[in-house]
Amino acid sequence: MNMKYYLHCVLLALLMIVACSTLGGHSGPQIGDPVPSVTLTDFQGKSVKIPQDFKGKVVLVRFWSIDCSYCDKKMLDAFEVYYQKYKELGFVPVAINTSRIDVNDERLKKLAQLSYPMLLDEYGLVVKKFGVIGLPATFVFDEEGILRGKLTGEAGVEGFERLFTSVLYKGSFYYEGRF
Repeated sequence: MNMKYYLHCVLLALLMIVACSTLGGHSGPQIGDPVPSVTLTDFQGKSVKIPQDFKGKVVLVRFWSIDCSYCDKKMLDAFEVYYQKYKELGFVPVAINTSRIDVNDERLKKLAQLSYPMLLDEYGLVVKKFGVIGLPATFVFDEEGILRGKLTGEAGVEGFERLFTSVLYKGSFYYEGRF
C-alpha cells in the first residue's frame, strides 16, 4: 500500500511539473518577434522560404487544413480577392495546409484558381515553430519579417482585412477606401 501511494504521489508531482512548465512559457513568436525561418513546398513541389522569399512584403500566413471543419474554405477565396486588390502595395497571403493531401483529391481543384502561394506542412514541423495551437491560425508579418498580428480562429472577411491593412498602412485601418 505504501509503494502504491508513493507511486501515485510521484506521478502527480510529475504531472504538476509538466503543467507548470508549459504555463509559464510561450510557444512560437510573439508580437514584435521575428517570424521563424522555414522552408516549405507548394502543391507543385516548388520550395518557398518564409520570410526570406517575401522581403519587402506584408504577409498574411494562414494555417488551415483541408480536413478542418472549423476552417472556412471560402476565406481562401477572400484572400485571393485581397491579393488582387493589395498586391501592388506589397501584400501577399500565404496559405499553409497542415494535413496530408492526396493530389487526386477533388477538393484541391477548387484551390487551383488561387494565384497566391499554397504551401504544405504535412508533418506539422512549421506549425510547431509558429506555436499554432488550433486551426485556423493566422499570422501577419511586416516587410522586415517581424510578427505584427496573430489570430486563432476566424475573424470574418472585414476582420482579416483590418488585421493586415493595419500593418500594410502602418497602424491605420483601411475601410471602404478611406484611411
